[in-house]
Amino acid sequence: MKNLFQRNWYTEVRRGDNGLLEAKTSYVDTYREAVAHLLVDVNSFIIKEAVWEEQRSLKPIKARTRLVTPLHGSEAFFSSGPALKKVGTFLEDPLAVALFSETVKGIIQAETFLLNERGYGSEEEYSQKWLAFFAGSCRYYSNLDRVTRHWYEYVGESKRDGNLFVRFKTQSLFELGNGQYLLTGNLSDSFHEVNVRLKLNGFTVEEADGVLLRTPDLVCRESATLLTNLEGINLRGIAKKELAGILGNGQGCVHIIDTVNDCGQILELFKF
Repeated sequence: MKNLFQRNWYTEVRRGDNGLLEAKTSYVDTYREAVAHLLVDVNSFIIKEAVWEEQRSLKPIKARTRLVTPLHGSEAFFSSGPALKKVGTFLEDPLAVALFSETVKGIIQAETFLLNERGYGSEEEYSQKWLAFFAGSCRYYSNLDRVTRHWYEYVGESKRDGNLFVRFKTQSLFELGNGQYLLTGNLSDSFHEVNVRLKLNGFTVEEADGVLLRTPDLVCRESATLLTNLEGINLRGIAKKELAGILGNGQGCVHIIDTVNDCGQILELFKF
């Protein structure tokens, strides 16, 4: 088994000075190295500053560090989609969109520990908002009648100082010989732990399995069985929306879907 390509992501959200959150996603793969930085108001989640750093690339680097002004003044929350799309045009780089998107996701996750700053009166108020907003969106929120442990029972606290949220992601491509490959993906963050293994014949999935090692509730772990739906699917160039359908949509796990999507992107990035 020969390793051909690797991708590594690290997202961190922490309390800064002067009522700001400092958030970043660092990225290293076999070809590239870059970082997306955000400074965000802790109360409004309005982006005060966005910076793109690039350290290594197969293409000439135009600027090592750039202010990403299309993000300034936008909210680092679910409404950030249009501003993030502008980043792709502004920097002419799809990777920048992915890294800033990951950073925004981290900020959304960190809200768990920012109840006072975000105007919530209690853990219950925050939890009820998310129950309503995410109803039917994943295995957990589609099976609330079977959930045995609610959010703050799982997390164990609603107040943190310093680091608020951390996420590591890794994807790797291995050559097995005779036109066969192995893709592996791992996600480990403050709330979740996911592992995916995909054996390919060419770009078509022959075997797919995985495990959720750490989840808010046991019901989440059932979604790993849906990975077998990928068998017979050509992963190269597949749209994320199609992947989500194959992996169960609202009965699946968004973190499994994201991990498989990140793995599939290697088939476009690696120079076969």
